[in-house]
Amino acid sequence: MKLLILGFMLQAFGYLAIGKVVESFKDSCPDFFINDPSDQNVHYPPTVLYDSQNPNRYKQICQQWNNEYRYATLYDTKGRIPVYSAYYYVGYHKVDKAEWKIEPQLDDPNLGPDMERENTIQTKDKGKNQALYGDYAFHTKDYTRGHLYPRCHNNDQDCAIATYTHTNAVPQTQADNNDWAHNVERKIEKIIQDNCDKGFAHVVTGAVPGQFWLDIKRDNIPVKEGVNIPEYFWTAYCCHDNESNALLSGAWLAKRNHKGLVVWKKTVKQLEEELTKLYGNIEGEFIMFGGLCQGRIISRFYYALTNLYFNFFSN
Repeated sequence: MKLLILGFMLQAFGYLAIGKVVESFKDSCPDFFINDPSDQNVHYPPTVLYDSQNPNRYKQICQQWNNEYRYATLYDTKGRIPVYSAYYYVGYHKVDKAEWKIEPQLDDPNLGPDMERENTIQTKDKGKNQALYGDYAFHTKDYTRGHLYPRCHNNDQDCAIATYTHTNAVPQTQADNNDWAHNVERKIEKIIQDNCDKGFAHVVTGAVPGQFWLDIKRDNIPVKEGVNIPEYFWTAYCCHDNESNALLSGAWLAKRNHKGLVVWKKTVKQLEEELTKLYGNIEGEFIMFGGLCQGRIISRFYYALTNLYFNFFSN
């Protein structure tokens, strides 16, 4: 556990000099990813996707706000949605909402590293490689912005503000957004608080592109397709058990259908196997935590009690 906590401390004091869109998570903001127990300098980001037909499609972003890295995101510039966001869960404290922002360097590498409100950014290519506010505004009756790294999964206002960027959001219906929050985000929060040492865990949350797109129209910007509407949503956590100090992990996968979300509880290994098939454009397997957290999960008995708890108090 000391090695994991050390990563959190390093993030606060180091790795601030490199721009936000980076060549390598490992070189720029490694501490958002679990480290090797035998070497605190070795970190394991999830698999970075690669498109041989479009080598610049996937961008690694160290999400920066107020000159500090807050979390990390792999972003799909073709679908204009994130593949995943990786962050620490370190506890919950009530935080306020914030204004939506974008990542300037996705459209112009000469712009600054901090996320900004789009009306403050001056570049002719604004929105060429990412979603803008108007892409969702045209569809407010049907879709909302669904956070991958949720605002409520942190205890720091600056981190909460940093979650309000379109590089951390995917189109979700309000019903799906609510279902995901109720059936996944709140449950993982309680499991981490009750079972992880010091309430600390590494979490990765992502989305798998679907067949449908938000139909966007922009003047003078060469956008061939709109913003992709994901078909699947997923999340996984890894931490040290607060009793045995063994690695503890768990995962969820959800699929959209006409009735809402269908949610499955899985092991990390099971989720990795599913994502290997769903993404389809990777070499080898999709790996979440470097193979360190594939096995042990909360017991079925405890998970049943957790479901009972949330169903009772939310109805």
